[in-house]
Amino acid sequence: MIKFFLKQLRLSILSNQRERNLAKIISKQILTLTKNQSEISILDYGSGFEPLVINLIYKDITNKYKKININCCDYYKSKEVKILNKKNKDIKFFKIDKLRSMKKKYDVAICADVLHHAGIENLNIIKNILVFLRNKCTYVLIKDHYEYSLFSRTILRFMDFIGNYYNGVSIPKKYFTKDSFKKVVKKSNLKTFRVIENYRYYSRIFLFFSNPKLHFIKVLKK
Repeated sequence: MIKFFLKQLRLSILSNQRERNLAKIISKQILTLTKNQSEISILDYGSGFEPLVINLIYKDITNKYKKININCCDYYKSKEVKILNKKNKDIKFFKIDKLRSMKKKYDVAICADVLHHAGIENLNIIKNILVFLRNKCTYVLIKDHYEYSLFSRTILRFMDFIGNYYNGVSIPKKYFTKDSFKKVVKKSNLKTFRVIENYRYYSRIFLFFSNPKLHFIKVLKK
């Protein structure tokens, strides 16, 4: 009952505004990064159970390339993979374990609001994810959050609770600081190629919840 209520609350209040804004800015980055290509392959790492963002990205870029290949992976069960592949015929979904045995390479990996769920307390886990993506992809596009204080952390945890709890996703205890993210990028032998900060994903009517300083996108490469 609580999960159903949270899902309806999120839909009625936010109306997928975050997803539309996020897809718009990611699509723009992808088009810029691969502007001289006629074909593109994209990996959505941690695509989730309601992959609206990647569907919106696909619609945004579909007329820009001769061929688009999009793969999405997460900790899905077999039943969930079947449902997602049935609903999204232009995008391929599979379990995250399968990705590790695949030799396929990608132009861009998208990791949107995923890394903080892996556990900021242990940066080695996040480093291993980034190293894995580095070896799979030319560019790694990270969308995540910065915390600056207990207050900002509480805001982010509340937002995560509203947005993810109904899907059974764990709520992080803490988030990246600018220093901790810089540290894990360096450990992963990646370089920051592009930075998008202070972008407003939510309407100003949500007051401090819409603070653009809480969000960042960084494009990483070897």
